[in-house]
Amino acid sequence: MVLDSFVYATEFPSEFILDNKMETGLDIVGAWDFAIQDSLMIFSTRNNNGLWKFLSLPELNELGDFLIKGEGPLEFSSYPSVTDKVNFSEIGGVLFSYIYDFDNGRLLKLNINKSLKNKETIISVIDDSLPKFLFDFMMLDSGRYFYREISNMETQQLRSLDHFGNVSVNINMAKLNEASVMKGIDFTVMTTMTRYNEIHDKIVEMNFGLNYINLYAVDGDFGKTICVESKLDDIGQIESKENVDRIFRFSDVRVYDNFFGLVYVNEKEETYFTSRKNLPEILLFDWEGNPLAKLKLQSHISTFDIDFLNNEIYTFDSRTDEFAKYDIGEILSVIQK
Repeated sequence: MVLDSFVYATEFPSEFILDNKMETGLDIVGAWDFAIQDSLMIFSTRNNNGLWKFLSLPELNELGDFLIKGEGPLEFSSYPSVTDKVNFSEIGGVLFSYIYDFDNGRLLKLNINKSLKNKETIISVIDDSLPKFLFDFMMLDSGRYFYREISNMETQQLRSLDHFGNVSVNINMAKLNEASVMKGIDFTVMTTMTRYNEIHDKIVEMNFGLNYINLYAVDGDFGKTICVESKLDDIGQIESKENVDRIFRFSDVRVYDNFFGLVYVNEKEETYFTSRKNLPEILLFDWEGNPLAKLKLQSHISTFDIDFLNNEIYTFDSRTDEFAKYDIGEILSVIQK
């Protein structure tokens, strides 16, 4: 699961303590993930009659609930995330969301502006020929997709590009596809969270249980493995351990125009899913894989996103439902100068 070029990122040029927490007062029933798109905040919820909840920024006024869970032609069989297997795109001043339907192998297009204006879900199917149950799906641009799917009797996870039905694998994907676990071993040891940035045409792969991330280009040969400790984790050693003895390394990754960030947990699964002892950190990197800053949290979080219009970072903890924000104007001025 490592590329030919790798670096150790154990030191960061800037470190900040996030201790100016501001409570938002939000209590959204069934919320489990969120994303920020310009002046909109969008929550994934388990409300079957409104899977996505929209709020305004910075006021956090509720704007509407959209997407239905059900068996209808434009409904979802499971709960779609606002960050995973989804793409947001603005076309002619109109914001759209392209959502992969995991259970049915479809790509749906949600017209967000029109839905908010009409107070009803305006959605359509634009591709119903996709594979079902993909571990990762990203729409890179019109007609070009990234897949990651289980293969070889559940011992490998294979990445590929699909461009109007023409399937290919670039040099870095081929390298990562070589990784495997022994037959019968829990393949989730290789589970990743994958994000794409269109401006840089690069993919970030964060593995939940490994202490390194992979950054590589879609077009071109750029590829780098970034280890956040002094020694690379070894899949072979990890797969021999009981689940409770494995380390939960990361919980989230977010990508932005000038950098990307990860929630670094670094705690044994035995305690992470029960008592939680370690406070997480948010690690920021530029698009060449160079460390930019480390943000130290004073409370537990599972995910975050940044409101660049108001220079604030929002954090959410799925265990406690605590939703808070911090002023990071000074931090952004340092890392984006």
